[in-house]
Formats: sequence, structure tokens, C-alpha cells
Amino acid sequence: MGILGGSLEALNVNDLHRLCADEIPEGTEVEYKSALPVKGGRGLDAWHEDGRIGEYARNEIAEEIIAFANTFGGVLCVGIQESSDHPKRASGLQPLPRVHDLARRLRQAVYDIIDPPLPMLEAIGVAFDETGQGVVVMRVPPSRRKPHRHNVSKEVFYRRADETVRITMREVQELTVQTLTEGTRLEAVIADRRRRHREDAAKWINAPKSDGAGWGVAVQYLAVPATAIDLGRVVGRPRLTELDSIVVATMPGKAVQLKWPYLPDTGWRPGLRSISNVNKNSSNRRADYVLHTDGRCEVSGFFGLTERMPYVSAGLLVGGLGVALSWIDRIRGEVAAVEYVVACQLSTFGKPASLMGYTDGNPDDYATLPIGHFDLPLMSVGASEEGGLLQQFNEDIWNLAGRDVQSGSPTFAMP
Repeated sequence: MGILGGSLEALNVNDLHRLCADEIPEGTEVEYKSALPVKGGRGLDAWHEDGRIGEYARNEIAEEIIAFANTFGGVLCVGIQESSDHPKRASGLQPLPRVHDLARRLRQAVYDIIDPPLPMLEAIGVAFDETGQGVVVMRVPPSRRKPHRHNVSKEVFYRRADETVRITMREVQELTVQTLTEGTRLEAVIADRRRRHREDAAKWINAPKSDGAGWGVAVQYLAVPATAIDLGRVVGRPRLTELDSIVVATMPGKAVQLKWPYLPDTGWRPGLRSISNVNKNSSNRRADYVLHTDGRCEVSGFFGLTERMPYVSAGLLVGGLGVALSWIDRIRGEVAAVEYVVACQLSTFGKPASLMGYTDGNPDDYATLPIGHFDLPLMSVGASEEGGLLQQFNEDIWNLAGRDVQSGSPTFAMP
């Protein structure tokens, strides 16, 4: 695999040897450092002696990460020797000690001095042997929060060809305008899909059904890459569409598995640069799935309610978000890591609906969802944040139903 695409966790020593054998050059999205930088270029960073990362090394590496985030994203490899020509090329490996711990500490040290905080920053250590010597690989996608600046130097950095450079105030203003334009585009995409979902939900809920009509709940989980990606062909790629997830809700004394029972079957239908699927679990329940080549994915649920079953469970709704988050992970595994924005929407049609909690049969574990269309706050999905996002979503839907569950909310995880 390459260092720019796919999962960093899958990166191994052979990939790094191949990087050097192919003499991959530095460029807009790649930077090498043979060691942790030291002032004057002589000696070794304190990491080699006492396990501390020197301020100079931290500051220099932060500059590279900021430049990538402000431009097109990129990868920094620490422990790769560079050639002497220009542009510099990977020429060999120069292992660093305790790379797993170093990667973790570098990520946190760099993250702490970047303003505004990066939505997403990956860092892994690729160890060559049991002693833990190896290479640190750090990767950051282009950021929708740019321009980022260095909190120590107060400078803003940008990537030009194979160099990291400071930019002027005018260039900072241009980056700000670019960010606003991209944000407007993102908002337009979300607003359009939310409107279309409401229209589709209203038609479906009001259509005649065998055991009731005109009453129900619809939910939409829309995930949009914060910056442009291209999946290429999405038809016939099972790694993108074999969806499954388990969310575990932990409460005092017990843990409950939350499953979304309406997963798509194998009958994906091709569309214009997209694929879609529909699971009609029954005449009264349905789930839709759409994936576009630009990385947008959408999970929608439509639940007709009856007097016999007048409720929708919070666990079902949280489980649906888990499916959307796992879909994002699959997409990231096929392309580079990228921040996603998830827009959730909940609609109640006909009359108020009951929201059922996590204790079966307990009348105190119910609340009432009001009639109407409700856009929940947007969520930024960086790396390894599923539990917090699920908990926030759970609190949002209970708050919508008029109940404060902050103190008693379960904790959520996706094993």
C-alpha cells in the first residue's frame, strides 16, 4: 500500500523499504526527515536519551503538519534518509527508538500547538523489530478549518512543491476566503439532501400500508467529506458496501448491543456515479443507502408506527448512526484519511411518537418526540471519535424529546 492512501494501520516495514527502493521524491504531499530535528542540525534530540521530545523538534514538525493541512494534506515520515539531489528522494531507513510511544507523543505535542485545532491527525509507529526501533509516519488531510497557525511562532505555513514556507497576511486572507467558499458548498449539499429526504419521507409515511398509514418517524444520517475525494468506480466493490456494525451501550450493571436490523442486501443498483440499495424489512419499515463516487454516503430509515407499536427505540437510532460511522471508516480504508461532516435529521409525521429507552418495559424510560422536521447539530468526524459522537447524538434525540439525560446517559463504543 502507499503512504498517501488507505489505512495507516496497515502500513508495514515492506512498504517503507519499497518507498526507498522506488526513490519516491518529496513533493506537495510528502516530506521526509531522517531524525527528529535539532537546532543547528547536530546531535540527537532528547528523545534518544530521556524520552522527552525537544521543543525544537516539536516546533519544526508542527510547521510541516500545518503546511500540509493548509494545502492539500500530506504525509511526514520521520526516520527516512533523504538523497542529496533536488527534489530529495527516500534513500534509506534510519530507525528511531520506541516509535510507537514516539508517534503517540508527537501527535499530542504537535496537536497542542496548532490553532485552530486540527480536525484529524494520524500518527503511527512502524517498528522494524521487537526492540521498537522504526519509523514514525504522520498524516493529515486538507483541513476545512484552515488557515491553521503555529501557536509558538504565530506564523501560518503552506506547502509549495517540496518546501514548507511562511505565507503573508494577504495569502492568509485568501486561504480564509477559500475556506468560506468550501464551507458554503458543504452547507448547500447538506441543505439539498435534507430537503430531498423530508420529501421522500413524507411520501413514504403517507402512502397506504397494510397496518397503518400517515404516522411515523424518519431519520437520515448524511456523511459528506469535508474536502474533495474521488473513489473512482463504486460499482462492484464489496469492501465499500459490506456494511455491519455493533454499538455497545454501557449502563450501570449491564451492557446492551445496539444493532441496526435493516442492513442492505447484495442487490446494489448502479446510478450516475453512485450506487444505492433499499431494505424493505416489512410493509411498515424501510432503510435506504446511497454511496457516491465523491465519498458522500447516506443511510435513511423510515418507520411507520401503529397503536400496537407507537414507539421507536433510541437504541435503533443510535445503531443507525453506528452504521454511518462504520461506512465512513470503510471509505477511508479505500482512500486517504479525510475529515467527514455528518448531518443527522429526525422527522415525526402525523402525531407525536414515543421514544423508547434502554430498559425494556420500564414506563419511565419513554419520552415523546414532537411532530416536525428537526436538523440535529452537525458533527465533525475525525479519527477514533465514535463513542463521543454516539453519546452526543443520543443526548440530542432525548433533548428533542424534552428529557435531559446528560447525567444518566449510557457510554457508547464500537468494538
